[in-house]
Amino acid sequence: MGIIFGRTQSAVQTPFQPLRNPGYGGGASPLVSTETQSAIEESLARAIANDRYSLLFSYNGNANVGRYLEVFHGIDSSVAPILFPIATNVLFLVSATTAASETCTFGWYNIAPVTPVLLYTTTFTAQKRLTETGAPTLFSIPAGALLAMKVDSGAINRPHVYFSASTGG
Repeated sequence: MGIIFGRTQSAVQTPFQPLRNPGYGGGASPLVSTETQSAIEESLARAIANDRYSLLFSYNGNANVGRYLEVFHGIDSSVAPILFPIATNVLFLVSATTAASETCTFGWYNIAPVTPVLLYTTTFTAQKRLTETGAPTLFSIPAGALLAMKVDSGAINRPHVYFSASTGG
């Protein structure tokens, strides 16, 4: 069954000001409609076209330099990387650990090429939780990438890194 979506005369006649509705990260509004009904329909179409999803990388132990974090329990991301068939934008990361004394650097790698390509670096310094956001994106993952996450320096106990991404613009 499809979405039941009706038009009302009130919504068609009610003005809509797209400039009062900034886009993600405070940028310009992605909406161009000037009446409410069209703005509702435009928002629905944009929501359908911009899939969003989340992934969790983790390791249930002390992760030292060179350790790849796991997406699937017990299989590190160098063995079972995440395939991105289309270009994807990472919107935010939330990293956590069990001890506030941890200091390390994580690298996000595209391991599809023979020589892995560093896409982004996260630095964790004596804190239990770190949130990183970008405006509008934190970093991009190219189409065809195989994403893996590795500890590049230091060590961290029981790291968990959650990220949210979007395939839309």
